[in-house]
Amino acid sequence: MKTRSRLAAPALAATILLLAPDALRGQAASPTPAPTPAPVAKPAEQEIAPAYSYEVGGRRDPFRSLLVRNAAEKDRIRPPGLAGVMVDELELQGTIRIRSGWVAMMRAADNRSYLVRKGTTLFDGEVTDIASNEVTFRQNVNDPTNPKPFREVVKTLALQKKQ
Repeated sequence: MKTRSRLAAPALAATILLLAPDALRGQAASPTPAPTPAPVAKPAEQEIAPAYSYEVGGRRDPFRSLLVRNAAEKDRIRPPGLAGVMVDELELQGTIRIRSGWVAMMRAADNRSYLVRKGTTLFDGEVTDIASNEVTFRQNVNDPTNPKPFREVVKTLALQKKQ
């Protein structure tokens, strides 16, 4: 019996060590209290910055297609008179010399005649110079491949021979 108790004693000791390690070390086995949660502080109300808004200010919208913009400008409503006439629709009929310089007589696509001076504004450009037999226009161009936003257009007087 002694051999049996000698073998059982170490097994019993190992079982006690595994089941109650705190009791053998001299510490009382007491449940550890759960930590109390810290009170959650509500954040102070912060001012929310307003959302960013894009101010056009005469610039084109960088997210719109250039091709769509060109189509929209062609369809825009033209004002009446010379301000609604495009440079390509004008034909030079004659020039008149006056004290302050030259005046050109132009015929539009609607078969009306207009007198234009240097600085006259048209639908897509303006008159930059008038000479005795030609008129020079600065036509606004919406071509993204062109380095200049305009082009010079010269309309010359077609002189007819007398019969």
